[in-house]
Amino acid sequence: MKIDDLAILVGGRGTRLGKITNNVPKPLIKINDKPFLDLLLSKLIKYNFKKIYLLCSYKKKLFFQKYNNLKIHNSKIICINEGKQKGTGGALFKLKKYVKKNFIMINGDTFFDVDLNILKKKNLKSKSIFVALSNAKKSKNNYLMKNLGLKKNLVFLPQEKTNMMNGGIYIINKKILKKIKNKYLSFETDVLNKQIINQNVIGEYFDADFIDIGSRFKLNYLKKNSKFLKNKCFFLDRDGVINKDVGYLKSYKKFIFLKDVSRAIKFLNNKGFLVIIITNQAAVGKQIISEYNLKYIHNKMKVSLYKKNNSYIDDIYYAPYYKHSKILKYRKNSYDRKPFPGMFKKAIKKWNIDVKSSFFIGDKLSDKIAANKANLKFYFKKDISLYLQVKNIIT
Repeated sequence: MKIDDLAILVGGRGTRLGKITNNVPKPLIKINDKPFLDLLLSKLIKYNFKKIYLLCSYKKKLFFQKYNNLKIHNSKIICINEGKQKGTGGALFKLKKYVKKNFIMINGDTFFDVDLNILKKKNLKSKSIFVALSNAKKSKNNYLMKNLGLKKNLVFLPQEKTNMMNGGIYIINKKILKKIKNKYLSFETDVLNKQIINQNVIGEYFDADFIDIGSRFKLNYLKKNSKFLKNKCFFLDRDGVINKDVGYLKSYKKFIFLKDVSRAIKFLNNKGFLVIIITNQAAVGKQIISEYNLKYIHNKMKVSLYKKNNSYIDDIYYAPYYKHSKILKYRKNSYDRKPFPGMFKKAIKKWNIDVKSSFFIGDKLSDKIAANKANLKFYFKKDISLYLQVKNIIT
């Protein structure tokens, strides 16, 4: 069963942070001028959930004003008012009206760097909950359930001390929502713990980075180490890097992948890089091709890559502008056209990209100039396969 929905618990008061949360809820605390939740969403939008539900209570108006019905990348955000605070378990009560299938749930004040594409493929079958387990030694200030065991994928409560603990990422069987009452409940103790005892919880251990902003220590750590939540990215030009440059490409029939492109992109996917295409497309402004057909070509390109080896492109930015265009809207925004860095800056802001850990491969001088203006490391496309080139750059 495909998982399309993500629920984020953002209703807590954050009492451990004292005066810090008197006027702002914990997920909206700013980390270098950006709310923590914004940074979290920049990590989550790559998974293309159709709906992201924010379960709100404390200072809920702030969430509704900023996020409700907002479309970010391919996901629509919907805020749900849980009313009076009902804890991490009771918060799910009103979610019953919205979700019709199994869904993923996370906490809005933690980040556990797990590939959610792995979870989206999980099948709970007859089990009620899947939980991602983390390393307790890496999570000194985590207040989630500690000391868990795992045997043949079944989570249990061991008597002896272990290094495994709840990482705060779950797949929830929609059937379990029937057990949620309209009252205060702790998901960890009132729901998860009971399901573990009844042998209804499966899990998997992930040796990945974890942080909880519920303590001043970790909050200060994150403010000093904001790179912890940034994305690294490989930007790629399109014509001459992804596909053979045939001049103005009018249809997908003329689209020819260059050698090992799908292998290169899969390699970058596996290495944790975002893959974003940055391409000038003045052909649109010149009315050689319509914007609709350009998007069609890009969609076919992405589908073909995924069918080949499950490789995927996270985003595509194109500049359809031409200063003498007969269509007024295509004469504007020249700052987006390379050699200007407009497209890069939009991508960096949206995806919270660490430019120092990111790269751009292009085949023209305008590509290099744009990369320099965006402070990105630039490489001209070499006369070798794209796979070999990106591998050489990284290693």
